[in-house]
Amino acid sequence: MNNFATIITMQRGDMKFAYVQNDNVNYLELFDHFIEDEAHRQLLDPSDKPERFTYCINQNDTKYIFKIDGGVEHRLERQLIAKITGDFYFNLIYKLAKMSQDNCDIAYELYLVAYDQKTKRHYMIFNFIEGRSLTHDDMYTYREQIKHCIETLHRYDLVSNDIHGGNFILTPEGKIKVIDLTNSGFIWLTKANDAIELRDRFNIKIKVPLLAMAFKTFAHSFKRLSRKLRGKKD
Repeated sequence: MNNFATIITMQRGDMKFAYVQNDNVNYLELFDHFIEDEAHRQLLDPSDKPERFTYCINQNDTKYIFKIDGGVEHRLERQLIAKITGDFYFNLIYKLAKMSQDNCDIAYELYLVAYDQKTKRHYMIFNFIEGRSLTHDDMYTYREQIKHCIETLHRYDLVSNDIHGGNFILTPEGKIKVIDLTNSGFIWLTKANDAIELRDRFNIKIKVPLLAMAFKTFAHSFKRLSRKLRGKKD
């Protein structure tokens, strides 16, 4: 049983870890097993970014998602924001743990985060969610559940920042869960991206700070105008 109230942090060589305490599963050993045993890696849909990989692993008849993110942010403004807000994935494990403590079952669970300070790679272990991605039509059919998911994320200072059917899972029980979250950058501002995408693409309205909406609405409009002047499509 996972104890999301207890997250263990440790340093091992160049690797920094944070993982959830579990009475039955040692996530640190699971990480080591994955790294050592390449034969049992099942690559899922490849990312559009070559430095990112997502695998499905099966340990004692339990499926897990193992993600590797080797991306290095080269944009100065993003580096500065990261310095202010902290490591994206290490923040994420604590926020998702708080959701699990509150029995808030609208997203995945994150069991382990590791960061290789030498290679600049992050490693994560998530739970595997059975189900299928939503189609475009599903986004309208399940609009109330989707609205509930995003509003709940925002209460925990998490956002999607990329709302489309592929980032939602419909479970066999008919429950909607949101995946591929972010908590980096200035969350109060990024929440407006979710609100604008929900409103403009799926006619779903949620409340976010008015100043954030005004700023992001202007930014989106300026971006569309800039693309149009350059002859590019939205």
